[in-house]
Amino acid sequence: MVLREIAPEIFCLEVSVKLSINKVNLYIFRGKVPTMIDTGTNDPEVYQAIQEALKELGIPRLEQVLLTHWHVDHAGGAESLRRDGARILSGTRDYEEWVNFSSGKSFKIYEAYADKVWGVPPEQLAIILEYNKRLTFFSTLPEGVEKIDVGAVIQAGNYTLKTISTPGHTAGHLSYYEEDLGLLFTGDSLLPDVVPYPGAWLENGELVSGLPSYLHALERIEALGARAYLPAHGLARKSPESRCQEIRNQILRQVESYVPGESIFTKALSLSKGKFDPMTAFIHMHYVYGWESLKLNLPRQSN
Repeated sequence: MVLREIAPEIFCLEVSVKLSINKVNLYIFRGKVPTMIDTGTNDPEVYQAIQEALKELGIPRLEQVLLTHWHVDHAGGAESLRRDGARILSGTRDYEEWVNFSSGKSFKIYEAYADKVWGVPPEQLAIILEYNKRLTFFSTLPEGVEKIDVGAVIQAGNYTLKTISTPGHTAGHLSYYEEDLGLLFTGDSLLPDVVPYPGAWLENGELVSGLPSYLHALERIEALGARAYLPAHGLARKSPESRCQEIRNQILRQVESYVPGESIFTKALSLSKGKFDPMTAFIHMHYVYGWESLKLNLPRQSN
């Protein structure tokens, strides 16, 4: 457990999780309404780290947990904290995806589209599905999750947070903005070292990439004028506008240089030099699908 104060009465708790990304930042607000942003995975060691941090900070229990998105390293441990008395708050669209994941519906949707849209061979598809199904062990869907409206203002500790819509990585990803301090808690929508992979979801019965939504989310982040951003992975950084521009330029370069191949799967596999790993292939296919989705819709640009 690594616990550090990042602003008066606001703390970053870095916890280890048993996933390919092995560190996750949780943000704890001490004060009138003890609050935490995200939960880590449903794992006894993560839960214990949270309890030790709360004890060190003199917080008897959390009043509420705000989720940035439903992925297992961000919302997986919510049920344990709900049993301790915390309210669990999630964006509506992401809650729907969370329910689909927990019920297994999302795996059926992925299976239906993976071959038709992405060209994933049956053998590799079975391996990817099996890997992703194992992730359900790291997440438990709580009862009584409360839905957050975009733009809602929520008291956290002694501060107020405005809910910002930042989709792309997931359909309903949320960030939280403390305007007086100029701090933006970005979850996976803005990371200091990597471009978060865009999700894919159904809209009007059609599979769409989250990459176009993500580019709009970057514009929304830039418009805030925040002084610094606090990501779910990696260290806090100043100048979120600069990071948004770096990411946008990188995406546009990737789209510009992208040449469609035999299938989304084969292009994704080429990014790994032909070596198949289920998680890497899953992520790379999301990148490639995003580039292909944008290829015909973006003007030619030089960056």
